[in-house]
Amino acid sequence: MSIAFKYPTTTEQLAPVERSSDLPRLARFEVFDTIAAAERFWRQLEDGDALFTSYQSIDLLAAWQHHVGTRAGVKPFIVTGFDAHGEPLFLWPFGRAQKGPFRIVRFLGSKHSNFNMGLWRRDILSSITQNEIRAVLADLSDEVDMVGLCNQPLTWDGAANPFALLPRQPAADMSARQSLVHQASVPAINDILSTAMRSRLRNKERKLQKLPGYRYVQPREDAEIDRLLDRFFCLKASHMAAQGLDNVFADPGIPEFLRSACHHKLANGRPLIELHALEVNGEVLALFGTIVDRYRCSSMFNTYTLGENARHSPGLILLVHMINEFSARGVRTFDIGVGRAHYKSFFCREPEPLFESFIGLTPRGLMLALAFASVFSMKRLIKRNPALWAAVQLLRRLRART
Repeated sequence: MSIAFKYPTTTEQLAPVERSSDLPRLARFEVFDTIAAAERFWRQLEDGDALFTSYQSIDLLAAWQHHVGTRAGVKPFIVTGFDAHGEPLFLWPFGRAQKGPFRIVRFLGSKHSNFNMGLWRRDILSSITQNEIRAVLADLSDEVDMVGLCNQPLTWDGAANPFALLPRQPAADMSARQSLVHQASVPAINDILSTAMRSRLRNKERKLQKLPGYRYVQPREDAEIDRLLDRFFCLKASHMAAQGLDNVFADPGIPEFLRSACHHKLANGRPLIELHALEVNGEVLALFGTIVDRYRCSSMFNTYTLGENARHSPGLILLVHMINEFSARGVRTFDIGVGRAHYKSFFCREPEPLFESFIGLTPRGLMLALAFASVFSMKRLIKRNPALWAAVQLLRRLRART
């Protein structure tokens, strides 16, 4: 069942917005409580000229909700705005969960969505206002106490994110991207890595090439996908245990979600999540799981061998292969996901600011939003202070040993 609202219902006290008569106008919105109910409008925006990230594609989030969200008590809460002709202007892929007495709305996908945005028809981007967005949110107060929107890019594919109009704060995590230069005669990696760095990696790869069965693989067959995923889950568990981190890839439903997405084929015949790996006979040297659209390739997850071949930097060598591959396919931008890691700075040098918004819609929601904002501000302070962050990592490793 969907919840329908006329628009606007709570904006009488707001200043009027002057707009040209030929610009699209928000006439009403609906909240759908199943992905199936919103599917027609979701796919209409995806197939049209809309601004969104691949992490908000219906196929990916439907798989996540089926395998993970339902088990975690998350219910779809998909806010969709329409013009006077009933055509969708935007879709916000939210999920609602009950946390004690609080009803909280967040983006679907949880920690496995590196970047979060709504789906916005591009012809509304220049005219949508903060008052309109806040008025829609205000009308949700009967159903929601707080809206918490994390890891949002300020811009995407050359356009500003409309949610940046809302009150916001810098995100706890950082991100960077890399534009890919397309030249038929020159590999894209040549414009990213120095000559000396490329030479070092070529020398390392020559040593790996002497090993039996060495290859760069993009699996397409189901059995090969499952074999690589099995190895990924095993390696990732070992890495995270060594770092004293909880293994989010072992959470209920996550293995099933990733397998489902890796097996799901898109219209172009490629998997929804593409695996890229370097391997030799009997050993996966490095593996990346990526999500790719016509604009961008984003790394969702990765791992590398714990054996002696790790000294040859197979993860960096794999990134070289991947960047050249994606550039040849016409992808314009590449990233290695959100979060700090020294190796990422070799390949992604364009800072990508992220922000978070915590908006209370009820009196108790306002208190919760303040608490969330404070906690995430402290998290950002720790992560961006080298000494504090090093201390946190040391404590994690000590916990792992004990």
